Amino acid sequence: MGNVMQCSIHSTTVTRLCRRFFIINLCFLVWIYPGLSDDRLPFEVFETPYLILFYPSSLKDIKSEFVAAYDSAESNLNTIFKWRPRHKIQLVVINNRQTFLQMAEHPLTVAFAEMKHHRIVIDYQQVVTRPFCLETTVQHELCHILMDHYLKIPIPRWLNEGIAQWASEGIAEIIRLEANTLQKAAFSGNLIPLYKLDASFPMDSSQFILAYEQSKSFIVYLVNTYTKYALLELLDQIEQGQSLHEAVLSIYGKSWRELEREWIASQTQYMAWMVYISNNMYTFIFIGMAFLCIFGFIRIKLKKRDYPDDWDDDDWVQPLELEEQ
Repeated sequence: MGNVMQCSIHSTTVTRLCRRFFIINLCFLVWIYPGLSDDRLPFEVFETPYLILFYPSSLKDIKSEFVAAYDSAESNLNTIFKWRPRHKIQLVVINNRQTFLQMAEHPLTVAFAEMKHHRIVIDYQQVVTRPFCLETTVQHELCHILMDHYLKIPIPRWLNEGIAQWASEGIAEIIRLEANTLQKAAFSGNLIPLYKLDASFPMDSSQFILAYEQSKSFIVYLVNTYTKYALLELLDQIEQGQSLHEAVLSIYGKSWRELEREWIASQTQYMAWMVYISNNMYTFIFIGMAFLCIFGFIRIKLKKRDYPDDWDDDDWVQPLELEEQ
């Protein structure tokens, strides 16, 4: 009993020391780089039974917004996966882009999760700008942490990112500089093989965006083709300790490579239809106008059929002449 109490006290002490160490690091960062902080003051801390919120004093009036966003994100993910965080989550809110970029993986990143510390770091100025949303961004990052809590084996980066995007309304954690990145890559045959995205994503901005787009598209394809229940069963089997390869074969009856080929075929087929339509746009317009002319001609003929047999165009004139007299 004494040993248990000593372990508990020791664990609590270590947790407090780690928390203080993290706060000191944040304050030190602000002190070393005063120009990077919007208010040049140390981070304030707000703690609940399940969340530790670090935020600059300039955002103290909306700290309830952060807590509400986290509560909603956790509830939504529990509805999808039936998972709750196994550790208290740290939510760090940065209100200056340059400060955030000191810690981010890539210049296009607006938020990231540190699984080892159960920590979410977000760039507040970016995540409140369309198409981002504070709640969905927190939900995306929390999904990463939950997968780390529950899955007994590491999963590929692209699979992790794809699931997090699918579970957060398709919102990623990066700024997209251009549209139709995935469609252009599929049309030109420049899709990145998924195995090259197992460990990390390319640092080139266009390839970085494409990696996120492919990850989301592949998971959406799996959900639309094989239902979301198959994906959830896959995660459940991994949670039970089964290898990823065995779980995929068990659930889908195919390997990742076969599923990837199916997905690529679906993308190229879609692009083939788009190219066919764009190349024949004038033909479709001409056919559409021809059908409209035929439809109008038939309507005129049907209306004329309703006129009396002895109807003459001069009958329009006679009533007018009588009125003038």
